[in-house]
Amino acid sequence: MHDPVGISARTELDRLAHRWHTLPVGQARSAAVPARSLAGEWLGAEVEDLGPAAALDQLRVAVYEAARAGLPDEVAGDRLADLRRRINAGEGQ
Repeated sequence: MHDPVGISARTELDRLAHRWHTLPVGQARSAAVPARSLAGEWLGAEVEDLGPAAALDQLRVAVYEAARAGLPDEVAGDRLADLRRRINAGEGQ
């Protein structure tokens, strides 16, 4: 099966996942909000709050679907990098 997710988006997803797994629970809850928002933007629908543990997986699905629908890799990578930087800065709220 062909993976439509490009190198930039894949790299940023991996970086985001690494950071996500080191977040304290409270910060992960806050970070889940913009992660679900970005996922919802790419999926064209509201993403249900299934908790912080599921938010990263929801985002992965959205990245895959957006790439499959033609979202350019550099756009996805840039948006994921922005999200990662916000999370690193503690701006998840």
